[in-house]
Amino acid sequence: MPLYELITGKEALARRIAALADATIIALDTEASSFHRYKEQVCLVQLSTRDHTYLVDPLALPDLAPLSHLLADKAMEVVIHDADYDLRILAKYHGIRVENVFDTLVAAELINEPEIGLASLLRKYQGVNVDKKFQKADWSKRPLPADMLAYAAGDTSHLIALRDILKEKLKEKGRWEWAEEEFHLLTDAPFNLPTDDELGFLKLKTAKLLKPNQLAVLREVHALRERIAERMDRAPFMVVGNEALLALATDPPKSAKDLGHRKGIGEKMAQRHGREFMETIKRALELPKEQWPQVPKGKRWPRDPNHDERLKRLKQVRDRLTLEHDLRLGIVASNQMLADIARTLPGDLDALAALPGMRRYQVEHFGEALLKSLEA
Repeated sequence: MPLYELITGKEALARRIAALADATIIALDTEASSFHRYKEQVCLVQLSTRDHTYLVDPLALPDLAPLSHLLADKAMEVVIHDADYDLRILAKYHGIRVENVFDTLVAAELINEPEIGLASLLRKYQGVNVDKKFQKADWSKRPLPADMLAYAAGDTSHLIALRDILKEKLKEKGRWEWAEEEFHLLTDAPFNLPTDDELGFLKLKTAKLLKPNQLAVLREVHALRERIAERMDRAPFMVVGNEALLALATDPPKSAKDLGHRKGIGEKMAQRHGREFMETIKRALELPKEQWPQVPKGKRWPRDPNHDERLKRLKQVRDRLTLEHDLRLGIVASNQMLADIARTLPGDLDALAALPGMRRYQVEHFGEALLKSLEA
């Protein structure tokens, strides 16, 4: 069980961050409340050097400015596993920008590890067995029990050693520069996210397959679920699941009793909120056609009878390169990128490099082969 220091005071945080300023590398993880609460919060920040682990409690210390200064230092390498979510919530709720990231998940992808989860990597390379029993725990409750704190400390205490191993393997395979390019892109990503809009209901799986009148019901019951979840301070999916919302849209209940018999709703939810749901559904069903939501249409391209054949050749080349270099498919080029190449027909490496999302290492190592497939 890793040892740790729990930091809940402003002065203690300032002292600890000052002491860490001379370090050149630190491991980072976060625990949030998004699985349980409507109002997402960063509930714990875990930091580890090679020798010590510190747990910072943002609920007791909402001002994380000292930590922000530490992580914004380009000389401080910050090791995270699957950094995307951690970087996003630190940026969104605390304005924290991490400048120098090493993502152990990205590193594992680039060397084509068969299992890229943190538990699998720690078991393989360090013989550490990680118990994930608190992965979906409610981290907003206080006080946090000792076993949850110990679990959190374990998430970062071995990360730097894992980073050392993965970095060496990246260099052995000649892919360290690839990793540096990917890591650099992680820094800006949390600050380039699209703004929230009113089309969140379209993000539900299969929602875009519904008819416009069904989408009208889905939009309204989705908005109602958000309001109920906010009042209850519970994650929306814990109030009513997505599948239940979709079922209400495709087969609206005829009564509150009918609603209570629906899978994913139940009698308790129907008793508490049945009237709201039924009034909302009735209102949606009565909307005129011009108020029905429409699925935004993607960009239309001129008909190209040779596009599909070019895309097929590109995929064949991509698959061959993947096998030859022992890589994951998306490392050579994603399906979307291949579709963009087939559609835009870049004439040289410079034009290929200008495509949104194309990496320098992809152009350098695989660009010629991809472009050659367009000539057939």
